[in-house]
Amino acid sequence: MTARYIAIDWGSTNLRAWLYQGEECLESRQSEAGVTRLNGRSPAAVLAEITQHWRDGATPVVMAGMVGSNVGWKIAPYLPLPAAFSDIGQPVNCRWR
Repeated sequence: MTARYIAIDWGSTNLRAWLYQGEECLESRQSEAGVTRLNGRSPAAVLAEITQHWRDGATPVVMAGMVGSNVGWKIAPYLPLPAAFSDIGQPVNCRWR
C-alpha cells in the first residue's frame, strides 16, 4: 500500500492526527481541541489547523472517536443488527477545506 492518507482520533478532550504514506507514519500531531473543547471554533477550522500542509485536496481523511457522536461534528448513527462487516465501513461524509 502506497496511498497517502490522514488518520484522526478525535475524542471529547483531545485530537490526534497522523499522516501516513502506506503503512509508514510520516508525522503526528496532537491538540487539546477535543470535540467538547473547540472554544467557539468550527470543527472544520480545527481540522484544517491540525492538518495544515498535509492536505492537498486529494488526501483522504479517516476519522474515529467522539467526532461521530451526538456532541461531535457529524453523528455516525448506530447500525441495526445484525450488520454485515461491509456495513461498518460506510462513510459519513463531511466537506471541509
